[in-house]
Amino acid sequence: MHDSRHRAGLALCLALAGCATATAPDTGPSAGFGLDSPVRELVASVSPSGPAERGLRAYALRIQTLGAGPETRVDVLGRQAWRPGGILVAVTGSQGAGVFGMSRSIGLCGLVSLRLDATITDQAWLPGDPSRAPLDEVGFTDEVRLDPLTRMQVTHLRVDGRPCSPQPDAGFSLVLETRSSQAGQGTGVGTTLAGQVRYDCRAGPGFEPASRLHPRLPGAMLRVDCRRSGTAARSGGQLAYAWIASSGVYLLTEHRGQDIAQHYVYTDVVLDP
Repeated sequence: MHDSRHRAGLALCLALAGCATATAPDTGPSAGFGLDSPVRELVASVSPSGPAERGLRAYALRIQTLGAGPETRVDVLGRQAWRPGGILVAVTGSQGAGVFGMSRSIGLCGLVSLRLDATITDQAWLPGDPSRAPLDEVGFTDEVRLDPLTRMQVTHLRVDGRPCSPQPDAGFSLVLETRSSQAGQGTGVGTTLAGQVRYDCRAGPGFEPASRLHPRLPGAMLRVDCRRSGTAARSGGQLAYAWIASSGVYLLTEHRGQDIAQHYVYTDVVLDP
């Protein structure tokens, strides 16, 4: 069971592209669900200034994982909303190998998570609506209270280029310094981690119909490939995204690491009217 939980949590974490840390003495991320002021200000400066043409409100996807063992499948249901200041909040529920996971995150245009909480539950729950509550009160679900088992927070962010408005054949990079904490299993003693992760990304040669990713996605999309490296073991990897122009967000489509390969298939999408 422990291995199944680890694999399900890993798949969910990688789906959000937000888990890359290395052990170091540090204080854990704050309990409040928000961003540090310098990070929040930088996000506001690089995020789209206006509302999305057709905002992506919800999605369902299937993650297929190939690694050292047999193929593993995780089903994910996510809901997301733009908040003032270019903050994109997402709440997801996942199910794999009989294990249920929940996460809430604040992302940079869907490319990386800047604040991420995750937990394991004993049953599937509908993810909470991130557009309803104040940011500090966004819950894993609208029905019950669930406490995080793990937390991740970006404490410093450096951006080179235009990650939230990519153009064909253009590159950009991100450097994230992170803190994370994990509750102890049985002992009550938690673990605190700190580290750095870097993304070097380049867009493809041209736009293509977004309907190639899902039939109901309107307009155009741009393929973007990123190389991830960091101080943590196994933090390196290759990530493939689709930039959905009409929604102003990235959707992760593939992840390849040292001993893992994940493919993301979007089975449903819900757009703003």
